[in-house]
Amino acid sequence: MDPDRHDEYLASLALRNSSGLGPRTWKRLLEHFGRAAVAVEHAGQWHGLGLARNNQVQEFLAGSWRAATEQEALDARSKGMEVLLWSDKDYPALLRRIPNPPALLYLAGDRGLLASPALAMVGSRKCSRYGMEAVRSISREVSRAGICVISGFAAGIDRQAHVSALEEIGSSIAVLGTGLDLLYPAANKDLWLRLLRQGLIVTEFAPGTRPDAVNFPHRNRIISGLSLGVLVVEAAVRSGSLITASIALEQGREVFALPGPVNMESYDGCHHLIRQGATLVRTVEDILTELRPQLIGIKSSDAPKPLASDSQDIVSDKPKDLTRLFSKEISGDTPMASTSTSKAGNQFASTNKAPGETLNPEEERLIRFLENRDRVHIDDICNELDDEPSRVSTLLLLLEMRSLVMRYPGMYYSVCGR
Repeated sequence: MDPDRHDEYLASLALRNSSGLGPRTWKRLLEHFGRAAVAVEHAGQWHGLGLARNNQVQEFLAGSWRAATEQEALDARSKGMEVLLWSDKDYPALLRRIPNPPALLYLAGDRGLLASPALAMVGSRKCSRYGMEAVRSISREVSRAGICVISGFAAGIDRQAHVSALEEIGSSIAVLGTGLDLLYPAANKDLWLRLLRQGLIVTEFAPGTRPDAVNFPHRNRIISGLSLGVLVVEAAVRSGSLITASIALEQGREVFALPGPVNMESYDGCHHLIRQGATLVRTVEDILTELRPQLIGIKSSDAPKPLASDSQDIVSDKPKDLTRLFSKEISGDTPMASTSTSKAGNQFASTNKAPGETLNPEEERLIRFLENRDRVHIDDICNELDDEPSRVSTLLLLLEMRSLVMRYPGMYYSVCGR
């Protein structure tokens, strides 16, 4: 790992391991200084700048975080863990904007999934057969549309959401309430291995962190924070899933709920959400319709400039002097299509394009590839354009929503009008 990036990692740990600070304070510091290392070097100025209370500054200057920071860095390095920092260019823009984002994430699997549009699915561990069948179908269809499914790696609804999403192009991200080196629940070992091969596993918790109950609300804010919306598949009134829905509302996310039998207590939470204004979900189209404006307007240009190093580094290099950073002050052939409009991109001259329709260069390239061909399978599109399946499926979904592309059963596509 580049020395500058290693210092940034250590500074991020220092902020997180200081008992006087929390995620909302981390965010103020990181937004103001741009880098954790710069924030730490100027810790004495935090109070004067209105970024932290005086007692928080004094607690940090006392250095109570040092032992935990050194131990965590050594543990992560010894286990070869990959880390995502606030300053990395691929830190998700949606997660960056929540009120209390994590200062860093440990991850394993396909890091590129962090750039995919995503939907969170949550629900009961002890779910009904009705709920299991519903999440199996919805998760698969959402993933088939190119949307990544995010859940919490628990038994029941979470597990099925991951499993079904991994069967299609959108794939799945699991957010843990434990350290990345702890498999919990143990019965999900098969799913763990599939996620490592086909999906992504992330956590903000240090190596060795046990599954304490207090961890899961923190995990839930990341589940919704990475997502455009949250679907509650099956949940009682007093449940962790409703906590996730509440967090999603605070973050400005769409909240969806699946209605269930009126005599099942495990659906009382879903019915409560619907009465409160959550979108009632009957089919996947209900979800896609609500998310359409966000899917069309997805951007990642608000990420800060990354450190001058490869953000793919893992924390597994030679041990460095962990105190060097702090040496200063402290220191069926019916096509599925829908309509919408786009705001960005270059003009594209085509009879298939609606008047005033604009496309960005990637969309234009894809349309030009399809326009002189009959139905083309998504695998062939990816191969011919030499592009990632997750990226191609997202582009196809956006074009489909604008009635520029038609999707047919079996993941075949054509330009509308052919």
